[in-house]
Amino acid sequence: MRLAELEAMTGAELSVEWERAYKAPAPKLSAELLRMGVAWRLQEKQLGSLSRGARQLLQADDDAKAAKVRQRKLTPGTRLLRDWHGEGHSVTVLEEGFQYDGRHWPSLTAIARHITGARWSGPRFFGMTGGGS
Repeated sequence: MRLAELEAMTGAELSVEWERAYKAPAPKLSAELLRMGVAWRLQEKQLGSLSRGARQLLQADDDAKAAKVRQRKLTPGTRLLRDWHGEGHSVTVLEEGFQYDGRHWPSLTAIARHITGARWSGPRFFGMTGGGS
């Protein structure tokens, strides 16, 4: 089966391909979603599955776990920048903790709380979790 062949298939044909690819009944999805699912499976078999890190991010059951996984990926020397009320803030990632305003900090959350005076998630404040402003 080639990916290009999927484009011409009907919903019923895609359901059969889904069952062949996943060894399970096809879910009730649109033809386009079935097409994408079958294409994913074909590519996965040809090229391999997701890395362990990618699977961990997808399987994280809450933002705290996902943020923790992402935070571990910060390379020492990386600079995080944030503008807060017209003032720029720069944080440098260290082997252990962070440097901000000439001081060592144990976490981004401590820095975010210092900057804002409010209870902020540090990864969220620095734009690492997809929320906040």
